[in-house]
Amino acid sequence: MNSLKAKIVASWKAVVRDPIIPFGVVSLLLLIALAIAPLKDHFSEWRNYQHQYVRMIRTRGDAVTLQRHFQGGIRQIWLPKLGVVDRCQTCHAGLDEASLSDVSTQPFAAHPVIPHHLDEFGCVVCHRGQGAATTVAEAHHSKMAGEQPILPARYIESSCGQCHHSTLEGTPKLNQGRTLLTGYGCVSCHTIKLADGTTMTATDQPPPLTHIADKTTREWIYAWLKDPASYSTTATMPNFNLSDADARDISAFLIADSEPLSGDTAMTPAVASNSAADPAAGASLYGESFCASCHAMQNAAGNVVGGNLGPELSGIGSKVNAGWLQSWLRDPRHYDPGTQMPQYRWTDQQLQLLTGYLQSKTNSDFLANVHLAAATPAQIAHGKALVSEYGCASCHQIRGIRKPDNFAPELSRVGSKPLEQLVFLDGMQHSLPDYLSEKVRRPRAFGTNLHMPVYAFTPAQLEAVTTALLSLTDRSFTLPPQLQVPSPRISNYQPAGHAGQLMTNMNCLSCHRIHGRGGDMAPDLTWEGSAVQHQWLDAFLKNPNTLRPSLIRRMPKFNLSDSDRAELTDYMMTVYQTPAFERDSMPLTGYAPAEVEQGRQLFYSKYGCQACHIVNAQQDKGYIGPVLTQVGSRLTAAWIYQWLKNPQALRPGTTEPNQNMSDDDARALTAFLITQKTSLKQEAKQ
Repeated sequence: MNSLKAKIVASWKAVVRDPIIPFGVVSLLLLIALAIAPLKDHFSEWRNYQHQYVRMIRTRGDAVTLQRHFQGGIRQIWLPKLGVVDRCQTCHAGLDEASLSDVSTQPFAAHPVIPHHLDEFGCVVCHRGQGAATTVAEAHHSKMAGEQPILPARYIESSCGQCHHSTLEGTPKLNQGRTLLTGYGCVSCHTIKLADGTTMTATDQPPPLTHIADKTTREWIYAWLKDPASYSTTATMPNFNLSDADARDISAFLIADSEPLSGDTAMTPAVASNSAADPAAGASLYGESFCASCHAMQNAAGNVVGGNLGPELSGIGSKVNAGWLQSWLRDPRHYDPGTQMPQYRWTDQQLQLLTGYLQSKTNSDFLANVHLAAATPAQIAHGKALVSEYGCASCHQIRGIRKPDNFAPELSRVGSKPLEQLVFLDGMQHSLPDYLSEKVRRPRAFGTNLHMPVYAFTPAQLEAVTTALLSLTDRSFTLPPQLQVPSPRISNYQPAGHAGQLMTNMNCLSCHRIHGRGGDMAPDLTWEGSAVQHQWLDAFLKNPNTLRPSLIRRMPKFNLSDSDRAELTDYMMTVYQTPAFERDSMPLTGYAPAEVEQGRQLFYSKYGCQACHIVNAQQDKGYIGPVLTQVGSRLTAAWIYQWLKNPQALRPGTTEPNQNMSDDDARALTAFLITQKTSLKQEAKQ
């Protein structure tokens, strides 16, 4: 061993002694390095993909065009305003080639059609990943600090949300996720600020608990706190997984904290007893009032059917007492001034019938095993502490409990959360989408002291919520202003005067939008005074009839007095007029028979309107749009004409297509439609 070491040392000294030898060795190494560099580039991953792409397009009928478009070498998009350096097209060489739509092999497939050009945004703005990389591993899967791997395709809609801060056509998953965040009260605890300066606000309506003892029992509150979904499958309140003792104490505090509604002379049923209520008559009144437009209820087949604007009523008889229910039906705003429930002006007899019918809707299993002893002062005090600890006042109005500030972490930029700041569960994939999804699905798994409740989201809903959260990125706040598509500004419009008070009592804005404020469940009424005829509107408010046979939801009957109805009709006809045209600029009668016939032919042939609308109830099959059998008695001729010319100009977002109709065609069709004045009795016969 020693002799070998001595020989090596001697050889090294001989090399160092002669300067020519080390110079030659270094030169040889440099020559080898210079030879390896181009060879490495020649055999690089991206060049191999380009070779495969060229071989593929040579076999196609449009090979000449595709080869002319192809550019070899590193292809780069540089967008300094977006902070983007994007070399993705180096491998994805066919992204811009629409003729490659039949190719599914990656990375050669064409990009699906989108309203943006790749040169405007590149790839990483939407797909994330590392745009400057030229290998698959670095571009798609890098997990170094400050870098994010490529976004899974199922969450791709989240990238649209970086620029578009409101509902966007073509992104149903993102839209649903945002709706769930606001509709399930997530934003009541978590602040979510958007780059356009707005803040997401809750759209659910948790009831006030200030007078809860007037409404229900401590036993019901206890059972509800234990598992809201066991009472209502459509409940938006999550499950806090409370222990029996904690649910007992919270229910004790809420009942003890409740105070009788001051000045309430209506809490006693107007009629002596509901025992004699006719179930069939009550069910009929429930149906005639179209309560199912807003409320769901379990039917005989066990299916929950109806709207979701109000709470499910399947077990309402087990929840509220008859006195409170009748008082609520008489005037909902007396108990909850912020409710969306309208005032129907039912008679005492109708109130009795409807109360009896709803009281019969019980859930005997829900309270079967609930037995609570009288609450002790210690339990009440503990319940109050728990209410504060769990942030119940973030959603509910509770006497003596202030709504907490910054109760849960802000989520405004959660879509850019660095991975090194996250704590992953054992066996969990280390990616931001997986973390967010699992945190929503099993929040308590991340810590025994966490208070975030469990939501009963389906897998599809969970994916939608994750998509919405991933849209909340740092990039959304740094985009140039011209790329931001802000949310529509919230209107504070309020109808005025006595007619406005009537509209407030009926909560018209819960379903209808007027001047940018209100719901979208029913038509926009902003220009209703220019659209409809006075006589029709008065008759409709007296007894709303069906305009769209395919819709389950219907306009309820509000039982207005003749004077109130006349005042409301006059107000709407006078105030809600468009400045775009004069309502009476076209006559309601007097059109030449030849012009009417021309319009009929246009309706049934050139424009095929019968595909969506019904004029002849015996032959037309159009159930998508409104029935037009009496449109001549309902709409003004000027509105029909302007609508045919450009529907979106009158009601943006309407599904009625713009046919780019000529003036002559629009006038002929108007003449035909304004003659359709079948009476309601004749229509019913047909």
